[in-house]
Amino acid sequence: MNRLGIYIHWPYCISKCPYCDFNSHKLEDYNPNDWLKAYKNQIKYFKEYLTTQNFKNKKVISIFFGGGTPSLMQPKLIEQILLFINKLFDFDEKIEITLETNPTSLELNKINDFKSAGVNRISLGVQGLNDIDLKYLGRLHNSSETFNILDLMQKKIDNISVDLIYALTCQNLETWNSELQVFLNRFSIKHLSAYQLVIEKGTKFYDLFNKGELKTVSDKTYKQFYFNTKNILKENKFDQYEISNFSKPNFYSKHNTIYWKSGNWIGIGPGAISRIWNQRKERIEFENFKKPITWLKNCLNDKVNLKKILKINFNISEQEIIMMGLRLNQGLDLNKLHSKTFLYNDEILQLQKQGIIYIKKNNLRINENYFNIHDYIVKKILNNYLSS
Repeated sequence: MNRLGIYIHWPYCISKCPYCDFNSHKLEDYNPNDWLKAYKNQIKYFKEYLTTQNFKNKKVISIFFGGGTPSLMQPKLIEQILLFINKLFDFDEKIEITLETNPTSLELNKINDFKSAGVNRISLGVQGLNDIDLKYLGRLHNSSETFNILDLMQKKIDNISVDLIYALTCQNLETWNSELQVFLNRFSIKHLSAYQLVIEKGTKFYDLFNKGELKTVSDKTYKQFYFNTKNILKENKFDQYEISNFSKPNFYSKHNTIYWKSGNWIGIGPGAISRIWNQRKERIEFENFKKPITWLKNCLNDKVNLKKILKINFNISEQEIIMMGLRLNQGLDLNKLHSKTFLYNDEILQLQKQGIIYIKKNNLRINENYFNIHDYIVKKILNNYLSS
């Protein structure tokens, strides 16, 4: 537990995508000096908290600038944030510093400056591989821009991750297969996140869905898209290390793995969440104010105010460890759990007998052939945990 992740949230985008439920807002005028001061104050706040918990020799292994669209920030602002973090914390020699960006010339023109500031990994919101899909998803770029910018970007940044969304009603499976294969052959990306379109509450898509103006694909169609995507990525030497995430060897996301392994991270910026194991081995959650202007006002002064600080209930914490750990292909280290009696319940033993889950060398994992029904399996496991 001597490793730490830091998440920096930038809440602004040029426009809001209809499927997005993240804490993002249309870009407005802002004072970069105020934002830098607020970021610094909150980073300092967590450094002081960690000191009270006697965290020593804690190295930062990952810093992730997410959003929103953090590449809309000025590179100098990112550089100053990173320099300040490095003053207070020790950086791991192989630290991963990720910046989320979009495939537009606006971001490309700043990529050298972001790299000079310390960014060594780009997470690119490609989302769709043709113009029909991109229009459906409300994206501002087109496929031609994506390809041209990726051609140039991969010459500047070695570690590029790409986000894609599949199982849209406008997609044809054979076309998707072909486009994905061409895409992977053309670009030397190291990491790919592939997500099924999910209709999230609070989004434009959610409203359209409730009005009957938006349809989703059937479970059968989703399953076809999922396994085709998985197999194509495997053929292209990508390891599936998490349900929706694939990487070339040694290029898994260090930052997201902290979440999946229920490690320590601090969240800086509007709406960001922090999770820390304190010295009594209790899970503490820190929640920031969500509205950008409210967060800013509460972090501009030396005395930082957060929306909420709470100790997570022991049972809830254990359930989260199970749920998140079972997203990983390597599974869950059972040493992280205090109670393991649920593993001997009839339903769990039956899941083992059917080859749906494996328990070996104090490790519990889901057979990757059943990852598409992860939620169903985890629900069964958690029900047995709660009844033990």
